[in-house]
Amino acid sequence: MTFAILGRTALLATRRRTTAAATSQQAKRRMGSAPAVEWTGIDKVVRGYFPQDDQLAAAILSGYFGLFVLYKIKSAISPAPEVVAAPVVVVAAPVSTGSIPDIDSEEFGAFLESEDNVMKLVESFSK
Repeated sequence: MTFAILGRTALLATRRRTTAAATSQQAKRRMGSAPAVEWTGIDKVVRGYFPQDDQLAAAILSGYFGLFVLYKIKSAISPAPEVVAAPVVVVAAPVSTGSIPDIDSEEFGAFLESEDNVMKLVESFSK
């Protein structure tokens, strides 16, 4: 063996010993938790049945899902209300000579046949 290999081996052995000594002196962290919380009121009752957070979250989501299913079942069982269409009543106002009929009315087409009426319409736009 050469001195380079011996020196390297000694360096590695020293490093291992130093690492082992450093880890034994460090405090071991086990990621412990805080002390248990004292629940009061409704929380105490609920936590009696669901002590862990994930259990409580699952219970809340299950409750909402249950309400959704009940609503869907109720709406599927009950008949849909019948929609009664209101009768459409069309009242045509008589056209007087001085007034312009509504654009949606049937009389508007007859109104535009006269050139005088077209001029009345144009003048009403400029007002």
